[in-house]
Formats: sequence, C-alpha cells, structure tokens
Amino acid sequence: MTLSTLPISTPQKNLAAVLFLTVFITACGGGGGGSDSSSNTNAPSPNSPAIEPNDQPNDNSSDNVDDQPDSTTATNEVKAALIANNKFSLARTSCGLSGLSVDTALDGVAIKHANYIKYVFANSSPTVFSAHYENKIADISGVTSSNNPFFGGLSFTDRLSNANYPNVRYGVTENIAQSIYYSSAGNLIRSDVVAGSMAKSLLAAPYHLRSLMMPSASVTGTGVVVYKPYNKEAANNQGYVLVNHAAATQATKDNTIKGVFTYPCEGVTDTVTALYNETPDPVKHTGRDLRVDPIGQPIYINMPSARTIDISNVTFHDIQRNIDVPIELLDYRQDPYKNTANALPANEAFILPITDNLKSCQIASKKDKNCGLHGNSDYRVSFDILVDNKTIERESFTFTTGIVN
Repeated sequence: MTLSTLPISTPQKNLAAVLFLTVFITACGGGGGGSDSSSNTNAPSPNSPAIEPNDQPNDNSSDNVDDQPDSTTATNEVKAALIANNKFSLARTSCGLSGLSVDTALDGVAIKHANYIKYVFANSSPTVFSAHYENKIADISGVTSSNNPFFGGLSFTDRLSNANYPNVRYGVTENIAQSIYYSSAGNLIRSDVVAGSMAKSLLAAPYHLRSLMMPSASVTGTGVVVYKPYNKEAANNQGYVLVNHAAATQATKDNTIKGVFTYPCEGVTDTVTALYNETPDPVKHTGRDLRVDPIGQPIYINMPSARTIDISNVTFHDIQRNIDVPIELLDYRQDPYKNTANALPANEAFILPITDNLKSCQIASKKDKNCGLHGNSDYRVSFDILVDNKTIERESFTFTTGIVN
C-alpha cells in the first residue's frame, strides 16, 4: 500500500484522522560462519515494497500521539526497542526456542545503523536504496557512505567488525523495517506504539521470520528512531526505522531443537491476518501479486535434525466458521530462489494460506476485498511430515489471529 494509491477524503467535521501506514521491510541479511540467514549483494536495490501490518494503533488516543519534547521522544525510542525485543523473544519462547537478552554492544550497532537510514530519508528521497548497506549512491552521495555522520561500514558484517563485536563468528542476523505514517489531523503516533506493529509484520514475512527464529540466537539489539520524511509536511508525516540484530554466542552457537518446530505454534495469539508483500517475494513461484491479493499469516516449519522433510495432507481450518482455507506449500522443491542466498534448506518449509475467498475485511468499502485471514479467530493447522523419506509424523496446533487491518 502506498499513499498515492489510496485516496480518501474526510469531512472537516470528522474528528477521526485519516491514518495511512506503509511499512518497508528489507530482505534479511546475515554474516558469520554460523548464520542461517540470507544476505544480499552489495549492489543497491530499489526500495523494498510494503508489508502492511495488521494492528494500526488508534490515532485518536492522546496517549499515543507523538507531541512530546525531544527528550521524551528519545525515551519513547528506547521503549520502542524494548517492545520489539520482547515481541521477538516471546515469539521464540512461545514455540520452544531460547529467549533473547539485550546485548548493549549489539544495541549500539543497531542504533547507529538506524540513524544512518534516518539521516538518508530525512535529507533525501532516494530512488535506489538498500537499507542493509551503507554504500555511496550517486544521486544522494551527500547523505550516504562516509558523508553520512552515522556511517559504520559498508555491510552488516563490516559494521560489526568495525565495532569489534565479538560474536560475529557464531552467527548473526539483521532485520530492518521502515514505517511511514500520515495523519490528516497531525496526530502522529509515538515510536513505542508503532514498534509492536513493525515487529508483528516481520513475524509474518517468511524470509524474515526464519531469520528471527535462528535456533542458536541468544542475544539481540534493536534501534528504533523517528524522523520527518524529506519534502513532506512535517505536521502530518512521520517516519520510523527499526533495525534488529540478533546473534549466537560461544555458549549457544551449537544450540538447536529436537523434533519439529513451527511458528506460529500451539497457543500463539494476536498474529497479523495478512501478508501484503515481502522482498524476496515468497509467492514468486505462483505469479501472485500480494499487494492486490495478500495471503494469511504463514506457518514456518523447521526440523533441524532432518536432512529433508516432505509436508503433505495439510489442513488449515477456521474453527469459528468451520471451513478449510486453501493453502500453497513453499519448500525446496518449488523454491523460486534455488541456488541463491535466499534458497530454502530441504528441512524447512512454509504453509501459505490462500485467502482470496474469505472476505475478511471489516470495513464497508473493502467488503469484497481480500484482507487475509479473519481477525480474532482460531485456526487449527494440521499436516503430515515425512522425515528423510523414512518416518511420517502428524503435527497439529491452534493459533489465534489479531484484528484485521
């Protein structure tokens, strides 16, 4: 969703502000010998398309509005980082992985890179920009690379190395989200309110989700910053950048899990209902345009102890409505990114709920549109898993969505 493609007129007497949100999610980057995340080349790429989060804050609440002095804004940014860290850690522990503790050194690298991105977008409108890299870009050279006061290194691993971060050898990941809010009434949302939405968006994007679920990760650092978009009306527009880093340590570098791991898993609540886009595109193999036809919250399946897994007999059941949701399976067989850095291992897979016919939108203007899964609803997911072409196991669990966007 972009602001230019969603014209909405609001009567002046209507006290409810128009609120638009775009979240740009960049492809996951990784480094270090033990990292199982993917990374891009150093060449800059076009701005990533949007992943639209599902839980926009209520912009009518004065408690949520960012009209505070700079010192309070800075405090809110610290709170926002902790909210994101807690969201990622809880997602992991809810499904059997280790939690994440804050690493102040990793925090420092993340905050500096978040400020690098902030400086770029507060002072320019780049047509080409890859948020994982701090390379010089010709048309905005004055705000990139060493001309940016927050320059820390060309790549993620360069930034870690330049900061003498000791755990880079054990496996590291980087995930970045950028949000832009527009409010017709100037009620711009605080960063600590936005952070939960951004974190949930990352947990609904397959390639980012698998990075956030690296089994050996045990420490994390997050930077969240607020900025005024370049050449936009400051009173009505606000941008947010979230940079999350996670790493394994010497004590956890060999950590793994036994049996089958999924996210969501039994008892997980308040997931997003729809994935509107991700780069790399997880449905590239289907030719589907997620911006027009989103899918529901994906199901990530991982069995580290297996060489290969084969998923079959999948049922994705809406308990309240007693209907089955059609699915697509994404694994190494139909992987659109074979032989690339984004290739799926043979022991991982995703179940993608196809929600075209659910009519889950909850506003009249979109009643015939696809808004993903139904909100505040229980879904039971069951599937057979063939392990190394030898044994078959049956897995089943129930999770609950949050509100519909």
